Amino acid sequence: MARPLNFRHVETIYAVLLTGSVTGGAARLHVTQPAVSNLLKEAEERLGFPLFERHAGRLVPTQKAELIFEEIERSFTGLDAVNSFCARLAKQETRKVVIGATPAFATAVLPIAIRAYRETVDDVHFSVVSRRSDHVQALVASQKVDIGFGLEEPAIPGVSSTLLTSERMVCVLPAGHPLASKSVISAGDLCGEPMISLSHVERIDDIVEAAFADVGGSPPAVAECPAALTALAMVEAGIGFAIVGPFSAWLFRHGTVACRPFEPVTKLNFSTFTVPGRKENIDQAAFLKLVDDAVKQVHATMTLSQ
Repeated sequence: MARPLNFRHVETIYAVLLTGSVTGGAARLHVTQPAVSNLLKEAEERLGFPLFERHAGRLVPTQKAELIFEEIERSFTGLDAVNSFCARLAKQETRKVVIGATPAFATAVLPIAIRAYRETVDDVHFSVVSRRSDHVQALVASQKVDIGFGLEEPAIPGVSSTLLTSERMVCVLPAGHPLASKSVISAGDLCGEPMISLSHVERIDDIVEAAFADVGGSPPAVAECPAALTALAMVEAGIGFAIVGPFSAWLFRHGTVACRPFEPVTKLNFSTFTVPGRKENIDQAAFLKLVDDAVKQVHATMTLSQ
């Protein structure tokens, strides 16, 4: 091939092959018939072989033209996908709301609140970012998310932190564990039991260790996990017990583990992080009310005696 085809040649060949005529190709491209004929002639010169033969006044594509059509169609399918994606972006524009939250909160609470908001307030497009609490707060500070939810964190400039709920921690045991017969599990009950501990990053494990220190003992830790959901999967596998927040325990509420209140009463404070004065992409007051309702719904469906 002396010279390569350009995009204009390619779309002309495709249009004529697709419609079956120069007239149809011209209409599809919104150009004149002579312009299409000239582009086809130029394309054949560049290729060094004919693309069409004339039979009874009709253009009949050659075998090579048919092969070219298949190749162009594959490429244009990708272009159509790009155009569809751009159209979806155009529809979203400023109506995209980004919510940041810890993994358990994002999984247990946000789906309930988001569904209610879209059904009763506005069918805005939501994007959920799941991170640990300090990262959520930092994302709010940098205005990469609109609203954040996580464990109470030290204040940082520019971010308003409001207490959302104070949640009692839960002891989660493998199903059928002897201690599951108790209505409440105390730290003293667990001193000889294998424990799945949580990472110290979010300070949850520090809180748990302090509770055991009060009874003068500490259960043997057989594994450490960075996320409560991973720890609970290990509990479900029968490796040991874990002390976690109720939102994490709620996700395993269907009988695969036993969840019991933990004593001494140990609470986790969950906060809402926002940037005061930021332009809102959402009716923030309405959404926060629905989040509060979702927390209450989780409480209502949380079984601590299964």
